[in-house]
Amino acid sequence: MTNTPDMTLGPVQLVVIELENDKLHGQISRELNKLRDNGMVRIIDLLFVAKGQDGSLSTIEASDLTSDQRLAYGAVIGGLLGLEAAGEPGAEVGAEVGALEFADRTFGLSDEDIRDMATVIPRGKSALFILFEHQWAIGIKEAVQEGNGVVRAQGFVRPETLALVSGALTTIQEAMNQPEQGQTPLH
Repeated sequence: MTNTPDMTLGPVQLVVIELENDKLHGQISRELNKLRDNGMVRIIDLLFVAKGQDGSLSTIEASDLTSDQRLAYGAVIGGLLGLEAAGEPGAEVGAEVGALEFADRTFGLSDEDIRDMATVIPRGKSALFILFEHQWAIGIKEAVQEGNGVVRAQGFVRPETLALVSGALTTIQEAMNQPEQGQTPLH
């Protein structure tokens, strides 16, 4: 069994995106390649499933990991998930199962699994599953670890949420910039 990677792993994110086939012109691939080339992200697993108007399926799979890295990361994921083998649960068994599942399969999925998932994709649409590592965050993660820091919460704030609070933030900012009666504003 391959040991887990000895380097710091950046935050890992799973994104699932539904797309319209007639709007795809390689723009997503180009942007992903830019991020990869600049060392911003590493694709751990990518699966693109397109369903034609006639119901036919096309798939693209990709990963930036070597075979050894896939074994190592699969072991970590399998251990965390506690995957089972022949009714034997546990982290150690899960690590072994995970290593094998992820070593040569996208997301540990078989071709049959992918076909089953594709049944919910409407004709003329695609689904893009990307599991990627935020490599840009490795330095800050290591600095937090060195300072014995603990991340207590994290998440992405959607633009819609920012729009909702934008007015309130502007009002607060304006109130903070208003001098109290009898005071001269600082500029």
